[in-house]
Amino acid sequence: MTKAIYVVGHKNPDTDSICAAIAYAKLKQRLGYPAIPCRAGAINEETRFVLDYFKVEVPRLLPDLYTRARDLVNGNGGCTVVRPDMPVWEAWKLMRARKIKTLPVVDEGNHLLGLVTVGDFADKYLADLGEKDLGHICATVSNVVQTLSGTLLVGNPAQELNGTGLIGAMETETMEKYLCPDCILIVGDREKIQLAALKKGAACLILTGGAALSPAVREEAVQRGATVIGVPMDTFTTARMLLMSIPVGAIMHTTDLVVFQEDDLLDEVRKVMLNTRFRNYPVVDEQNRVVGEIARYHLLGFSKKPVILVDHNELSQAVEGAEEAQILEVVDHHRVGGIQTGEPILFRNEPVGSTCTLIAKAYLEHGIEPSLEIAGILCAGILSDTVVFKSPTCTQVDRDMAAMLGKLAGIDPVQFGITMFKKTSSLIGRSPREIVASDYKKFLVGDLQFGIGQVSVLGLEGIDELKESLLQEMEGVRKSEGADYVLLMVTDLIEEATYLLISGPNPELVGEAYQAEVRERVAYLPGVLSRKKQVVPPLIKHFQQ
Repeated sequence: MTKAIYVVGHKNPDTDSICAAIAYAKLKQRLGYPAIPCRAGAINEETRFVLDYFKVEVPRLLPDLYTRARDLVNGNGGCTVVRPDMPVWEAWKLMRARKIKTLPVVDEGNHLLGLVTVGDFADKYLADLGEKDLGHICATVSNVVQTLSGTLLVGNPAQELNGTGLIGAMETETMEKYLCPDCILIVGDREKIQLAALKKGAACLILTGGAALSPAVREEAVQRGATVIGVPMDTFTTARMLLMSIPVGAIMHTTDLVVFQEDDLLDEVRKVMLNTRFRNYPVVDEQNRVVGEIARYHLLGFSKKPVILVDHNELSQAVEGAEEAQILEVVDHHRVGGIQTGEPILFRNEPVGSTCTLIAKAYLEHGIEPSLEIAGILCAGILSDTVVFKSPTCTQVDRDMAAMLGKLAGIDPVQFGITMFKKTSSLIGRSPREIVASDYKKFLVGDLQFGIGQVSVLGLEGIDELKESLLQEMEGVRKSEGADYVLLMVTDLIEEATYLLISGPNPELVGEAYQAEVRERVAYLPGVLSRKKQVVPPLIKHFQQ
């Protein structure tokens, strides 16, 4: 089965990131690829408005791209399990047929009970060598009949046999010394020994070589509630096979099991395997249900998770574990960051105002018309990232694509953009954490780590009441992430200006990057709407001097 390809945007996703991931995954699907749209975090209020408006489902959350035990299981073709009441002989035949060395033993609900290995079979037989009898046999009548390919002549197939196994190869007088209650006697056509055994309380007679059951023995067995089984094989073979009629549950081991949870990371799996010497390791889910098995060779043959990154190309902004994934493509409109790949990939990076613009171009290049819903969210992504064409990052290509998409979606782009911002841009009723995290990205500027969030508003209503709590939240984020500075752009779309809140050791130094005065950790930046084009570049230039 072809692996799913995850299409995902950056952490703390904005509308452009989410809509680009959905639309590009849909395009890939129409081109025949098993693409799945994903998100790297919670969607913001604006994005939810857009998806609800066009009746598009919120993409699934992709918490990380690390390879886990479940990924190794999914690629190795399943797992053979057995029930504890299965005869050992049947389990052994299953192992040989499927060329496996370990069998997980499970209950009716597939919950792991224990393991049985090739070594367990050997231990059972070697332990019984040299004994004066066949050892203790505990098995159902049906298991014995099945293992010995026999016929039930007298008795109940559900009856549990629980006694010593004996071979009736001596004279009757000598044999009587060994006969005991509940014993299981293997014997040929020797009626005297058969009757003697029944009178001693034998639980079961196994008549070998196709021996006939005499009326006298039948009557005695019925009267005493004993079992009689006829088998075609000789006594020696029957004795060997009888030991194989016991249930798997009798020889499985249930302690000191090395079991992986399906969420265990590949590194954890590798460490455990290096320190243990088992052939196979069961993998279970949260309810201890077996989902598969993995072995050492699976560590060599696994393939990384395939992923397409949209609206970002820096690992600091990517979903956790992206460095361990197989990056197939990058579609972005930001500066080129530090992602490295082991082989050539499709890397599309163009100086436009929105990744959704590039996705729309890809539809045109493939001669595929997006559906009304996809056209609508692509148009919304462009309007969001270009701030309804006001951002300095906006190009004529963005305007042209938005116009085309608007026609397909049946909307006026400008009017829809204004409505979108009006519905979602108020700070009132939003928590400081939600505001700071709604569109937050990390940047490495020289040796300094910056976190920069942005929120767009129509007017600054509520900002004075929230300023201190926002700065407090930003300081908490800065300390938890170990960042040098955390900035929050509160961008007023009416005034076409940004109020830059600054958390860090030297706010004035940040203000110098924009030749702006900093008052109470806030700098006023007239004409600044774009983080990508107007906030990040001056920071890089200033702090790298």
